[in-house]
Amino acid sequence: MFTLQDPTGPYAVGTTFFTLPVHPAQKIGTSKIQLDGPEPGPALVLEEVAFRAYYPIAPSSTKSRKGLYWLLRPLADAVRGYSHFTGFPSWLLWIMVLIFGSRVKIPAYPNTPPLRRGHDSPPDNSRPNSSSTPPRWPLVLFSHGLGGGSTTYSQICANLASSGKVVLALEHRDGTSPVCMVDSATGKARPRLYINPEHVIWEQQEIPVARLALRGEQLHFRRREIYYAYAAFQELVRDGERGALHTMDNVNIDWEAWTGGDWVRCESDVSVVGHSFGGATVFSILSNPPPEDLALTIPISHAVALDPWLEPIAYPGPAPVSPEDTETHHPKLLVVNAEGFTLWKDHYERLLEVVPAWSGSYILTMVGAQHVSFSDFPVMLPPLIRNRSARLVLRTINELVLAFVDDDFKGALEHLPTRKMEIKIGEPWWWSKKVKRTLVGSPGDVIVH
Repeated sequence: MFTLQDPTGPYAVGTTFFTLPVHPAQKIGTSKIQLDGPEPGPALVLEEVAFRAYYPIAPSSTKSRKGLYWLLRPLADAVRGYSHFTGFPSWLLWIMVLIFGSRVKIPAYPNTPPLRRGHDSPPDNSRPNSSSTPPRWPLVLFSHGLGGGSTTYSQICANLASSGKVVLALEHRDGTSPVCMVDSATGKARPRLYINPEHVIWEQQEIPVARLALRGEQLHFRRREIYYAYAAFQELVRDGERGALHTMDNVNIDWEAWTGGDWVRCESDVSVVGHSFGGATVFSILSNPPPEDLALTIPISHAVALDPWLEPIAYPGPAPVSPEDTETHHPKLLVVNAEGFTLWKDHYERLLEVVPAWSGSYILTMVGAQHVSFSDFPVMLPPLIRNRSARLVLRTINELVLAFVDDDFKGALEHLPTRKMEIKIGEPWWWSKKVKRTLVGSPGDVIVH
């Protein structure tokens, strides 16, 4: 059994997977896809919202069994999904899964009750609080990228939770995950696979446009999911209203440990974090008003976009939805790029153009980081084939994200190796005439733009 690295904060971490049926189901956009029937059906139907919560737990809860399987069960559905997403033959993926992938675990305690500050004793090495009012955990909403899911960024989510945050990691049901199980609350879960933009059917649209048109509709889908998840969780922890919220496969949990008491800070200082297409989702949330039919706003104070992919967002933009409303719609913004997206000239120039619209914004680049470096993938590989700098890079990313959310960002930068941006031009690879461009520096160095 291989377990990912333990988070660095003072709290042990619990995790619970929640689902929320959406009735009636909502068709999003006009994209269609050929399913089982004779006629194409809607590609994007919002019928269930799903998110995995990562949260601090009491020391007494660590007596239960530690470890959550990273890979979706049943394994057959996981293999089918990744084969469909990557194009690799299923027999090859089965070998990888059986030898290694099926045994990877997240260092968290599944379905344990959360630590309610003021009701349970914090660990001895936690920060003291002199206020007479019991402090409440800040809330973080996390959005995954293409090919991701609710466990793909467990190292970032668990690290935030161990430092005293409640993190809701969305499992988007918009066809961007390799596979997800829908309708789990009914006991008749069915797999939903990744939607290839080339397989989407459009009326009177060119295929080159369709790829980004689908992503635009998926951003709309994701915004609704995030607002639904936020509203349902707030009603659970603040008002004690469970409503239609379920656990995955109706796993039995102590619902009373979650309900009422106002122990999570939902009404202020909410953070949103996302990677790649999840980074685009962060910008989309910041650039659009809340859905009119949901009648609520998310009080976002901090936004973190990790290697954000801006192409799906219409140009010009993104831009703050309401520049004059600085409290609600103008949070502090941190963008952390890997080398590739900074060296992608057009994309990087657009980033430099749009980010300053948010006051208190920063753009950083991690030397030695690849696009996948923000996920668990590089650090979950066996030591013999793992990049030697993978853990260092992810550890630095974790430190930056936590410090930014905690308003200690400048202090964190003082303790990290920083440098100015310099581009090194190398010889082209033997199979390509394209010049190789890299950033000067050591893995883990931080470039502040």
